[in-house]
Order: sequence, then structure tokens, then C-alpha cells
Amino acid sequence: MMNWKSFFIPAKKISPDEAKNLLENSPAENIQLIDVRQTKEYEREHLPGAILIPIKEVMVRVAELDPDKTTLVYCANGVRSKAACQVFMSHNFREVYNLTGGIKGWNGLMAKGAESLGMEFFTSGDFKNSFAMAYTMEEGMQQLYYALADKAKGVKEKDLLIRLASFEDIHKAKLISDFKPDEADIPKTDSTGNVMEGGFNKEIILEHFSPYLHDAEDVLQLAMMLETQAHDLYSRMAHKSSDPETKKLFQHLADEEKVHLGFIAKELDKYLSG
Repeated sequence: MMNWKSFFIPAKKISPDEAKNLLENSPAENIQLIDVRQTKEYEREHLPGAILIPIKEVMVRVAELDPDKTTLVYCANGVRSKAACQVFMSHNFREVYNLTGGIKGWNGLMAKGAESLGMEFFTSGDFKNSFAMAYTMEEGMQQLYYALADKAKGVKEKDLLIRLASFEDIHKAKLISDFKPDEADIPKTDSTGNVMEGGFNKEIILEHFSPYLHDAEDVLQLAMMLETQAHDLYSRMAHKSSDPETKKLFQHLADEEKVHLGFIAKELDKYLSG
């Protein structure tokens, strides 16, 4: 039942720093991040993992969301999101926050592209199940880092890329540990695999970025972009999955990407500080 009184109660505000802390330190399954801008705005840039529900669709799509989750809403500057927050509050959502200053005030990581970017890898390809697809995508990212390491000119850059590749071994091992697949369900992949975590083609990325990777900062910036897209994709797939085990798989992957991004961010800070 709609609570009309909530339309007269101001939505809680949350600063960009507070929102970043909330998103970084909360399990993926506890938060729903809602972007109420238009599609073109979203495609240009959006917060990783954001669900796109343009403001004009909020009233008719509110049932897609979980009122018991913490709901963080943003737009360009906080105006449209304020209106959306009132709608969510009127439907008795437990905890709703409006991002102060909108995306214009955000100073964290951004993802790019359409909401469906990378989704084709979940419906195409010869994957036995969602575990096999996710494992193969992790393998694709690892092979990209190794390929970039082969082309790296400096020792520091080469070592950094190999270290980034080693994270994917951790991800794959944790997937196996947590989801205990049959041996036959673990994909046997090789260095020719092109499927990557964020929905990219390995060879295209390799060809496009290799000439621009001059130092460790370039490597870290590329890794940040790729892993952000991966986090974005996994978060959206968790939201869209109706099967509990599949949802759990993608929430797990989204949380793992947050840890990986934290490492990359620290390494970049160290590099920039000298």
C-alpha cells in the first residue's frame, strides 16, 4: 500500500564520500543503486552497478526493486533523484538515500556503455552454466594481462601486469571453492579465449591499448577501467538474475571486483605520490 504521507517527508541525503564508503564496504546483495537519468546520460558514464530506471519510469517499475534493501538514488545533480526517492519512500522502502550533487559531485570510479554491455556473453557462447561462463571470463581477463605483460617495455610495468593476472587465479580458485562445481564443469581454456570479465574482446583491447601503455600509471589506469566495467557487469547481472544460486554467483563476483579495485586504487595512489 502506498504511503502518501512520505511525499511530504524529505529524503535522506548522502554525500559522495559517504556513498562511496557505503558502496565499498557493503555486500552487493544489501544495496541497490538506482540511476534515474536518461539512457544517453547513463551510457556516457554511470556509477558501477547502477540500475537504470529513468525518472519517468519509476512509478511503473518500482515493483522491480526490493524495498528491504538500502536504496541509493542519483541523477545529474540531485533534483530528479529527490523526486524518485519520494516515490520509493511512498512505497515503504526501508532506507532511501539521495546522492548530494548527483553524479556531477561524484569523485569515484565510473563505468561506461549501455546497460546491456556485456550481456551478450550470458546468452551466447557454448557455456554449460553461469559458473562456466564466469570462470571463462575470469580466464579471459588473466590472459589479457599476460599478453600485455609480454608487450610491456619496462620491468616495473611487466611485474605489475603479472601481479594483476595473479588476482584472476585467486578469483577462479574462490569460484571453485565457493560453488564446488563438478570437475567436468570447470572450463578448459587456453590463451586464445576472447571473453573477458567486463564484456570486452581481448584482441580488440590489446590492439587498442598496447601503444598507450608507457608506464605503471597507464597500466593501472587501464586495469581500473577494465575491472570497473567487470564490477558493473556482475552487479547488473546479480540484479537481473531470478535464480538464487546464479544471483549469489554474480553478487560474489561483484564483491570480489570491489576488493580487486581497492588494490589497484592503492597501487595507483602510491605511484602518483612517488
